Amino acid sequence: MTAALYEQVWDDPRYAEYSPGEHLAQRFVEIAKPDSLILDFGCGSGKGTMMLHALTGQPVLGLDWAANAPRTGIEFKVQDLAQPIEDRAEYGYCTDVMEHIAPEDVDKVLLNILTAARKVFFAISTVPDHFGKLVGEPLHLTVQPHAWWRERLEAHGCKVLWEQEAEHAALFYVSAYATGQDFAEICRLNTAEGQLAANIRANLALGLQEVAPHGVQDQTVILLAGGPSLADFEDEIVTRGRAGEIIVTVNGTYNWLLDRGVKPAAQVMVDARAHNKRFISPVVDYCKYLLSSLCDTEGVKSVPAEQVWLWHSGDNQLVKRVFDEYAEESGVGREWYPVYGGTTVILRALTLLAMLGFRNIEVFGWDSCLMDGKHHAYDQPENNGGSVFDVIVDGKVFKCNPWMIVQANEVPKCVKYILGHIDGFNLEVRGYGLIAQIFNHAAMMAEKE
Repeated sequence: MTAALYEQVWDDPRYAEYSPGEHLAQRFVEIAKPDSLILDFGCGSGKGTMMLHALTGQPVLGLDWAANAPRTGIEFKVQDLAQPIEDRAEYGYCTDVMEHIAPEDVDKVLLNILTAARKVFFAISTVPDHFGKLVGEPLHLTVQPHAWWRERLEAHGCKVLWEQEAEHAALFYVSAYATGQDFAEICRLNTAEGQLAANIRANLALGLQEVAPHGVQDQTVILLAGGPSLADFEDEIVTRGRAGEIIVTVNGTYNWLLDRGVKPAAQVMVDARAHNKRFISPVVDYCKYLLSSLCDTEGVKSVPAEQVWLWHSGDNQLVKRVFDEYAEESGVGREWYPVYGGTTVILRALTLLAMLGFRNIEVFGWDSCLMDGKHHAYDQPENNGGSVFDVIVDGKVFKCNPWMIVQANEVPKCVKYILGHIDGFNLEVRGYGLIAQIFNHAAMMAEKE
């Protein structure tokens, strides 16, 4: 199924006569009570998009891969739902779409949608279509019952908030808690909120120096992610490190670099679990440890205080709440500089380095895909297993676990944020993984424009 085929379908005015999105908009509004931006996934003619705006007064962005659908009066963007979605919103609306997706692409499209919106309303036809005759082939490619669709949503970690098994459709309103939309959500997957709050308070009590904006630094920084391609650049990285270039590591790349006789200039860590103390052991002279206030306090205390720079997640409402409570208890406001970014440590590291004044960053090992079945250049058993999906960028196929796709979806947003706040920021991704391909694609599109 291709965008060209659907453009052919939309050339026939009969296809736009009935819009499930328009008729179900009232149901969605009653259930979700949306109070901010809504993403309309597969908006088609835009009738549903317009109805959503009329009923809520909220901005609605229509996404669809057929550029010629007869839509007027709506904000619209061409989007293949099988590709990473750059936009983010609290609410999503997806009607008369999923049944059109080929079976092998269903999970990929679901993951992209559930990454882009926190809560999503789905209306999925469970019967064959009547319009395939317009183009000589069926348009409903995945015809499955209500229970099958519920199982797919739950397989992606969705919490079903409401559902209805209609005569010819499966209706769901789900919360996409397990797809990692923001840092607070992902932390809840591995550490209880109470423990996170305790970590923040305990780390603040240590009186450590904290990350704050710095002036522009001229040096190029080599940033090491842990993807499989890191091994392919080992000789270059080691040579440049021994020559005195600045190398910043994250998580397991710290010990990977130490094992090769090179000390990192800085190590970035974000995870709150106690066993991640291994990522900062052994402590080495002259290394700066950029540790999140969410990190396990015993691990933070294992590093000499003069080598620790504490930083705070700007996306995590829990952090803000603890700071607000601190101000209320002490009667004194506490200045802090929030660090924004995505759900993975490498995305946070980019924002951190930009805040510290570095404008030229060269990243190795940032793959966000499996290579020969490997997810890292070293053993990291907590990432073993998990579902594998195909992601295609410019015809190149990448095998990815869900967390990898989430990260890839977040890259454009994170980079746009940095570029929107930092002048003269240059980022080069070395390698041939999914992230490098995304950057190459963006560069190619920019040249065409």
